[in-house]
Amino acid sequence: MEEKVTVEVTTYQAWLYTAVRIAQEAQALVQREAGLGHAVHLKGYRDPVTEVDGRANQLILEALRAAFPEHGIHSEESAPEQDEAEVVWWVDPLDGTTNFSRGLPLFGLSLAAVRQGVPVVGVVLDGLRGECFAAARGGGATRDGQPLRVSGIQTLEAAMVALEWPRDNALRYQAWQRLGRLMPQARGLRAFGSAALGMAYVAAGRLDVYFAHSLSLWDQAAAVLLVQEAGGLVLDLQGGPWTVHTRAPLVTASPALAQAVLSSWEE
Repeated sequence: MEEKVTVEVTTYQAWLYTAVRIAQEAQALVQREAGLGHAVHLKGYRDPVTEVDGRANQLILEALRAAFPEHGIHSEESAPEQDEAEVVWWVDPLDGTTNFSRGLPLFGLSLAAVRQGVPVVGVVLDGLRGECFAAARGGGATRDGQPLRVSGIQTLEAAMVALEWPRDNALRYQAWQRLGRLMPQARGLRAFGSAALGMAYVAAGRLDVYFAHSLSLWDQAAAVLLVQEAGGLVLDLQGGPWTVHTRAPLVTASPALAQAVLSSWEE
């Protein structure tokens, strides 16, 4: 069994190396276009897209097809490909499109390999700064090659909390209610507009808690692996472990803080 696990970790690390290279190529494209002004279209309610989303998506998909022809692909910006495959890549080529389109410097991209329902490779790349958060299952998480660990903050009174506002108005009201219960206890609040970066910052110890009420798998799969490999927890509101079916609400935190957050929301 140990030999099998070692082989799998080595395989995942090889996949990760390729995924980082692909993500960096797409990030370079996004970075060149940042701040230039782009036409914005709406795919749905409060759901913008630009031509840069599409160009970055095309670059990533072409590279994934060439590198992993037997793998499936699910991307936010295109139809699924081979989605019954054992391994499926979940792609968000530009996470934080609203920020990008408004010239706000908080956006990124997210790329994850999910094998039989379990994230095994994850890359979250800062679209402007190029900071690279990466993880392979069983191999730990890194930022630009340096090991990551969730923060050692023990109490909500010292915790920095982040959230994303869902598009749906009813879910926004729920988020507002939970925020109202949590914030009197917490040190501070941030909302970045990029779920992938927000969760990656928990893995890096920059934030202590992150919660969201509506996420797709391409928003979260890579960052979930980052947090888990950095020693953190990703839970549903009942305290159950994250699965690929957990779209949200979800809580991301260090083990010391996760239960404190959930308890603050109990009726």
